[in-house]
Amino acid sequence: MKNFWIVLSSIFIINSYVFAEEITRETVKIQTLKNNPSIAAAKLSLKNAKQEYITSIGAFLPEINFESSALTNNFEKDFSYFHKLEASLNLFSGFGTYSDVKTNALKLKSAQAHYNKIVSDALYKAAAAHIDLMWAYEKVKLLECIKEKKIESKNMIELKYNSGNCNITSLKKEEADTAIVENDLKTAQRYIKTASSNLLEAIGRNDITSVLETNERLDCLEKLPQEPDYNNLITAMPEFLMAQYNLDSCKIQSLKAKGQWLPSLHLGGEIPLFDNKQTVCKQNMAAKISLSFKIFTGGERYSKTQIASNNLKIASENLKNTANLLKAEAVKYYNSLLDAYELVAVKTQYLSATKLQAEISAKEYVSGLVNYNNWHSIEKDYILAQIELLDAKKSAALKRVHWDTFTGKESQGEII
Repeated sequence: MKNFWIVLSSIFIINSYVFAEEITRETVKIQTLKNNPSIAAAKLSLKNAKQEYITSIGAFLPEINFESSALTNNFEKDFSYFHKLEASLNLFSGFGTYSDVKTNALKLKSAQAHYNKIVSDALYKAAAAHIDLMWAYEKVKLLECIKEKKIESKNMIELKYNSGNCNITSLKKEEADTAIVENDLKTAQRYIKTASSNLLEAIGRNDITSVLETNERLDCLEKLPQEPDYNNLITAMPEFLMAQYNLDSCKIQSLKAKGQWLPSLHLGGEIPLFDNKQTVCKQNMAAKISLSFKIFTGGERYSKTQIASNNLKIASENLKNTANLLKAEAVKYYNSLLDAYELVAVKTQYLSATKLQAEISAKEYVSGLVNYNNWHSIEKDYILAQIELLDAKKSAALKRVHWDTFTGKESQGEII
């Protein structure tokens, strides 16, 4: 009767997931790009960077102002007014305008690289959560099979005990093992909801109490990638690109600082439109070109030049450091991926051996050729080998998606 209620309760728990929303690796990616708050915020930052770049280009265009004035003397009826247009253009400002445009262009590129990094991190987090969900469902399925096997073993020991062929300790041990498996199964079934919540949070959805279902499993592992050329690999990574753009920006800022030592050239003019005195005429139109040079600025130009030079050196060292760090991480992640794949192969081989040994041991125990302790130890090794292989597959899947994310194989953010 007790077994009946245990089975009934398990069926009830599993049935609660029958109407769950099914999700796949592809839908996880699509929904993350659509709903993730970090991606949405990064996209707005990227749009701001684009607007700043467009605004800086406007400095090459002339500035046009309209002026309207009115004047009265002691609030008498007689008053005058006039209107005019003014235009001005900086012909040369010591590379200041050029430097600002180039700097904002590099900031836009850096913002795009940062946006790609945010997208990549969000997709990795969601993909890792999906792998965890797949593992959770496989864990439940595996523990259901183990539980069924343990119930059969317990019934067999109970028959042997009733016939006087084994002692009470063997029966109690089997009952305890069965209880442990049943508890592990309940825990695994509850973890499905936790894994679903984690995946929904990673996607960016607010219905985190929903339960997700996936029919995808960890059985199929992609072919191992060849070891890359690490020097070429890192040049497309967002971290390297941002460091490179920062170096290029410092070069532009250094040029801008040196340009302070050059004179500025300005073109301007005004066109009177009309007034109430009807004195406006073409002779009042004016145009001028002016050249200016700051002779002494209290050492400001020298200080800015030195600061820009030092910033350039700092950016150069940061780029070297970033390149070295990325290459070291690439070597570590690739070797870790190899280790994970090789472990799956070893665990698969070991599981095959323990399965064969368990089948032979079971027959020998029934025939009385081996004692309970030897048979129980082999059965326990077989169960543990199944769980370890599943965990190894999960680890390999996580490291593969991490490698694909790190190397930029996963899709990057859209160009805005």
